[in-house]
Amino acid sequence: MTEWHNLLSNFDELSDESQEIVYRAYYKFIYRDVFYLLKDHGSTEDVIQETFFKVLIAIKKHRVKNIPAWIKQIARNFVMDDLRKRQPAYYADDLNYIKNIEEFSEQDKGLLPLADKVEIKMRNEVLHQALAELHSEYRQIILLFYIEGLSYREISTVLELSEQAVSQKLYRARKKLKKKFNRKWVNPK
Repeated sequence: MTEWHNLLSNFDELSDESQEIVYRAYYKFIYRDVFYLLKDHGSTEDVIQETFFKVLIAIKKHRVKNIPAWIKQIARNFVMDDLRKRQPAYYADDLNYIKNIEEFSEQDKGLLPLADKVEIKMRNEVLHQALAELHSEYRQIILLFYIEGLSYREISTVLELSEQAVSQKLYRARKKLKKKFNRKWVNPK
């Protein structure tokens, strides 16, 4: 972690080649989180670039203990601010963007009958629609817990909340997601 701190603190002094390597590592590290929230490649790249500059400026002012969590938090905060400015008009309607979560591996899918494959695909699309309709705070906590596999303690560190608050928010997020999903899947209009 001290390497990241040194590289980012002294970014201006690095060679062009080294700067490119550091930026690409940052880009790969943060892309999935930002894309999941924005669901647009162009906007994701813009946010990554903006947050990279913010990180370069802020790292010189702060001594950060957990740089990866700190970087992700800066990116999430920037995205949330951006979404708040655009809300309610900006949410991805195109489910082609949301392909990160799959219930079965490709090997398991090959063993299923076609009707089951179609049903799983339809159910996943409905789940993604329900997830996209959640408030960004709930979507974020579900992402951290289920997609990134973070523990309550890790999430509490990233979001600067108590573990109890994380537990309550995750419970509420699950409840709202289940309600939205059931409304679409079990009782469609």
